[in-house]
Amino acid sequence: MAKMDIAIDMGTSYTSILVSGNGIVLHEPSVIAYGDGGARAVGNVAYRMMGKAPDRTRIVRPITDGVIKDANAAGAMMNEFMKRILPQSYIIKPKVRAVLGVPTGITVEERKIYEEALMGAGVDDVEMVNSVMLAAIGTELPVQSNYGGFIVSIGGGATEIAVLSLCGIVTGCSINIGGDMIDRTLVDSICGLYKLKTDLATVRKVKENILSLVRNDCAAMTVSGLDIETKSIRTQEIASEVLYGAIQVYYKNIIDAVSGVINSCSPAVATEIQKSGITVVGGGANIPGLAAMMSESLGLNIRIPQDPHYAVIAGAGMLLSDPYLLEDIVRQA
Repeated sequence: MAKMDIAIDMGTSYTSILVSGNGIVLHEPSVIAYGDGGARAVGNVAYRMMGKAPDRTRIVRPITDGVIKDANAAGAMMNEFMKRILPQSYIIKPKVRAVLGVPTGITVEERKIYEEALMGAGVDDVEMVNSVMLAAIGTELPVQSNYGGFIVSIGGGATEIAVLSLCGIVTGCSINIGGDMIDRTLVDSICGLYKLKTDLATVRKVKENILSLVRNDCAAMTVSGLDIETKSIRTQEIASEVLYGAIQVYYKNIIDAVSGVINSCSPAVATEIQKSGITVVGGGANIPGLAAMMSESLGLNIRIPQDPHYAVIAGAGMLLSDPYLLEDIVRQA
């Protein structure tokens, strides 16, 4: 029987799938749209329908705070995604083996939900690995050594912090701060500061193009929205420096959580952290000025790799070709 090895990162904001030998073949929003006849669209198409769909179309984001909260929607979404990546020429469906990133500390019941979502979508065998461990592997931290590194993963629904050693997690924590929370804050801030009602798609463009943790950043962009006083559509120039205060508090809370984890470490581990610094990944790591803010607050070297939002899926892909490392990590979980 033909075999197919894949890696999956089901995130709050995006789902990514990597196929062994072909790289990342899918990276789309974790969104599904339902119509009267069932699933109508998933991914990019469903995301573009948000805020515009008719009443009879229901838009669902099945993953909240990094964990599946709507099992049926998650399964339907993955079923559609899997249809896209399976070879169109096969006569007999290949046996699909997957490495899946999951949040640290999920329960047995939550693991079962992930497994059922993938099995229903056509995956035959799945190994679940903590996403923060996958991110460390994807950024080439020495996870098999006595000190495997300190990693912070700022995702869409949560931020995971972990100190690693010998393929396991020594200490760490997860806090409910992520990109989605910042998006909602930006919607409220733009409304309050500019009297302009916008949507999540608009503020994500603001976040991607001008948002910064650099004080007095002069970046700006023009957006359209609904004037809350005149009830008419107008355009408005949004300044990065005006939004600084709204978002820096979230990153300050992440830094405080990192500091708390460091303070909980043994002197030997703290010494290693001082020497090696901290690696930061996830979509929330893309914001300019983050490394400088963290370094100034913590007094440590901060490394943000290229394409930090792909760290988890890259690490899962690397495990597909290293069964011995995968076995060691699963044993330590």
